[in-house]
Amino acid sequence: MGQPKKPTIKAYTELQQAYDYFNQTLFDNDLPDLIITLQRGKNTMGYFSPERFVGESKLSELAMNPDYFGSYPLIETLSTLVHEMVHVWQYYMPVKKARKGYHDQVWAEKMEQIGLMPSSTGREGGKKTGQQMNEYIIRGGRFQTAVYDLLKNGFSISWYDRWGAEQYIPSKRYEAILDDWLRVTPDNEQQLIDKLTRTIQKDEVQLINIKESESQNVPDRHQEEEEPEITVRPPIKGTGTRAKFTCSACGLNVWAKPSANILCGDCGVRLEII
Repeated sequence: MGQPKKPTIKAYTELQQAYDYFNQTLFDNDLPDLIITLQRGKNTMGYFSPERFVGESKLSELAMNPDYFGSYPLIETLSTLVHEMVHVWQYYMPVKKARKGYHDQVWAEKMEQIGLMPSSTGREGGKKTGQQMNEYIIRGGRFQTAVYDLLKNGFSISWYDRWGAEQYIPSKRYEAILDDWLRVTPDNEQQLIDKLTRTIQKDEVQLINIKESESQNVPDRHQEEEEPEITVRPPIKGTGTRAKFTCSACGLNVWAKPSANILCGDCGVRLEII
């Protein structure tokens, strides 16, 4: 019997497995090998940095922020990975290039083609191009099908940052996708059903506390960085007094410590104290 993989090797192998799988299923293996890293970039879930590494060869970097692995459902982590892979595709393919950090029409059209709708708000009706962009999953699209097959074949992320990045408010926007998945899953495959449910509704991760940001800016989920600012900070203790937070987009109310950093799962908007 072979020795189990070291945790570092296993953690990075899982990300590489997802990259290779999406490269095959969504990009026809057009994307090159690169170096995938775990980086705690400030206020970002991931970024792509072209030709960042030199040595044996020149390689680009695709970074994922583990701060969000525990506080967001797995489907958000995977959509972030594919979002950045579209940047990789645009950089290396013979298509029009965007200016640094900008999400242009070429990028947006490719996102839609693979089943992710670009949106400045992360919801329907948002702008499809711009400097800071999120996305949501197109129901019945290629990404939805690809994620189902990936999970069915046993994919998972083994470790999560126990501190988390911010409090995630469960969203109902992907319940229809979960229904689609469960409709084609045999009732006796309970383990897969549980995995699919956690992928949409967030894994049951025991977070010690919620990391509270010093910045009040809405985090950019994806960046294209030359010199990303990496910070590692412990949670900031609050005053112990509960305050009312409200989402300016949908009116959702949440009560929490005044120092809490809360993002609306439906709108992608940071809740503000009123």
